[in-house]
Amino acid sequence: MSFWIASGFVLLATLIAIILSIIRARANSSDEYNATIYHDQLNEVKRDIDHGVLSAEDGEALKTEIKKRLEKNTKIVLANAKDQSKQAGARSPITVAIAIVGIIPFTSYGLYSYLGSPGKPDLPFANRQFNPSFDAASAKMDSLVKKLRERLDQNPNQLKGWILLGQSLVNLKRFNAASNAFKQALKIAPNRAEIAASAAETRFMAKDGKFDQEVRDYFKMAQRLNPEEHKALYYLGLDSFMAKKYASAIQYWVDLISISPAGAPWMDNVRGRLIDAAEASNLKISNFIPRLKSASKSSKKLRQSREPAPTQEDINNANEMSKKEREKFIRSMVERLANSLKSAPNDLNGWRRLARSYRVLGEQKKAAEAEQRAIELEK
Repeated sequence: MSFWIASGFVLLATLIAIILSIIRARANSSDEYNATIYHDQLNEVKRDIDHGVLSAEDGEALKTEIKKRLEKNTKIVLANAKDQSKQAGARSPITVAIAIVGIIPFTSYGLYSYLGSPGKPDLPFANRQFNPSFDAASAKMDSLVKKLRERLDQNPNQLKGWILLGQSLVNLKRFNAASNAFKQALKIAPNRAEIAASAAETRFMAKDGKFDQEVRDYFKMAQRLNPEEHKALYYLGLDSFMAKKYASAIQYWVDLISISPAGAPWMDNVRGRLIDAAEASNLKISNFIPRLKSASKSSKKLRQSREPAPTQEDINNANEMSKKEREKFIRSMVERLANSLKSAPNDLNGWRRLARSYRVLGEQKKAAEAEQRAIELEK
């Protein structure tokens, strides 16, 4: 008898929690960000291939896997949208709550009396059917991740390996492990804003879409390293929005829109968020002036005037060079950048690019000096 009384109290508490959650406004689902994240990952892979961080073979394999997951996610989103359109207006939250109160108690106790009775015989293990928790592609990816992790344990200073491990773990939805991988990569390349943003984003996903101080710190670090880091701008705006700091959220998102390329996959989501923030605060979006637009354009013009770009003849000559000659050519380009910074010592982005160039060439001391100069300019 005491079992039925205890289970009754548990059932009542559960029903109250379910009803309240239904009546309240729906919380944001992490699935809302999936399409944007997959597009971001494709862009990151392309950028890493262009920068030489990833080989073309590894990059194409990773892009293929991400595209499969993007296609699968798109189908799910379309199916959910179709279901919601059919159900729109058909059921109100109160109606659903009443239905739950009426159905759950009788159904659960009925099932218990049939399946959970102590007098029922056990189901033999051999007769039980199991569904695999992941498909063949996930199993292959999991095997690759294990091998990659073993190589990194033996040689932990491989930046490319940690980035690839983090991206692979994201595809497996092991977000906490992915965040740790990106943090290891950031230790090797502390000037890479996109790595800091990925470390923050994956920790945010691991915490089911919740911000904590560590997430905020990594996003702020990413923005300091690159004021135009789009993930940092979006998520810092989202953090402000969730804290009801609507003016701050609007400013972040206005800045993000101002520096985003045409057709960026995150634009529709950002615009929708921007409207929600404006409606919640009765603020006019037109009153917010982008902080990055003019700075971005002027810095672009400044770079064009200071840094001589390689001519088509230079490019053709580079394609015909031997490996040794090509390295010499690259060094000459880096030297031109270094010389241009002598006449423009306050060009923050220039010092960052110079640091990255020296790291590619393996000149760690010069890279550290350039990074130190960039840090001094940020203060």
